[in-house]
Amino acid sequence: MGYCVLCEKEPTENWFGSFCPTCRKLKNIGNVYGFERVYNILEKCCIRNEAQLEKKILEQKKDKKNQTDDAYEKPKTRLSKNQTYE
Repeated sequence: MGYCVLCEKEPTENWFGSFCPTCRKLKNIGNVYGFERVYNILEKCCIRNEAQLEKKILEQKKDKKNQTDDAYEKPKTRLSKNQTYE
């Protein structure tokens, strides 16, 4: 069997097929809803533009500044017989 022509990683479903099962589903969704519509949805939901990236970076920097060691909670694991949780 050959490899999928879309993802080029997974083997095809059968000897005469061109797509793996996952890519076949994507192709069928594109056939039903239209490939341009599917592309626009993926671009809108999965790909960040420059403004979104800058905003995310600024939020991450703010979060790091607000973190303190007081916020750390010790993990609760099994204790020996003479220990108790704090």
